[in-house]
Amino acid sequence: MKNLLCIVNPVSGLKKSLKVFNEVKNRIESSNIKHELFISKFPNHIKDYSSKINKNEFDKIIIFGGDGTLNEVVNGLNSSNNLSNFKLGIIPTGSGNSVAHDIGSLKLDIAIKKCLGEKVIKMDVNQVKFDSFTRLSVSVLGWGMFSFGNIRAEKLRFLGPMRYDVASIVTLLEKKIHKAEMVVDGVKKTLECAFIVGCNSIHSGKGMIVAPKGGFYDGKIDIITVDKKVNRFQVFKVFQRVYKGTHINLPYVKNIKAESFSLDAGKNSFYNIDGDIVHSQKALVTVIPKAINLLI
Repeated sequence: MKNLLCIVNPVSGLKKSLKVFNEVKNRIESSNIKHELFISKFPNHIKDYSSKINKNEFDKIIIFGGDGTLNEVVNGLNSSNNLSNFKLGIIPTGSGNSVAHDIGSLKLDIAIKKCLGEKVIKMDVNQVKFDSFTRLSVSVLGWGMFSFGNIRAEKLRFLGPMRYDVASIVTLLEKKIHKAEMVVDGVKKTLECAFIVGCNSIHSGKGMIVAPKGGFYDGKIDIITVDKKVNRFQVFKVFQRVYKGTHINLPYVKNIKAESFSLDAGKNSFYNIDGDIVHSQKALVTVIPKAINLLI
């Protein structure tokens, strides 16, 4: 029997990953499962380490962190063509935990049972080609208000998960309109909007149901846009409704399903990919169906 690998990001979310691991460790040992522990020490440490994981030593990886930590593991494994060789489980200790939210794993006891079980779903990922590199996205790619809000949220990390709410409200009140050239499944158009989000997961951030018609198992990207003509009250209404997923019923919100889309947003553009900010003029997003073996 192969060993179980536990990957812990000690600075994820409220910095409780190590404490949670020690709780889970007892459950792992009581199940007579051999395990090894890796603790990250610096940015991208998890991605570098994951690129070197031996498929002959481990067949299951449990990730203690949030969407950003999962993103690092997925991209590390993918860089060595190992993504399909492991079953991935999530113990949610991040700020957003979108993927864990989608599979009903926000409660620790439920997450542990799923991680130690064998039931798997084949999860899609989105491949994003930026100007100078390519990265996989497990949750969302955001642009416009969605990316600038995240830049602001990073400066408010001391607030914990609440920083997303505070940053979103301040950014909403600015109500800037963003312009880009967009291509969806081969059809080109000029886009002017408050923001656009390309979703793999249903949830994003702190419980926002950004893509209620989506899911990372349908082979599609859910593209959510908010029209340029909205006023501040209407934009705030989007934010208010997004926690119930009813924002897509508003006349100035569009939900498109596609297999690929691209944006050319000019030289000084920023994108939010699973909580990380990337400076790039262009982004080409393509769904890769059933790429991850996710424990559910």
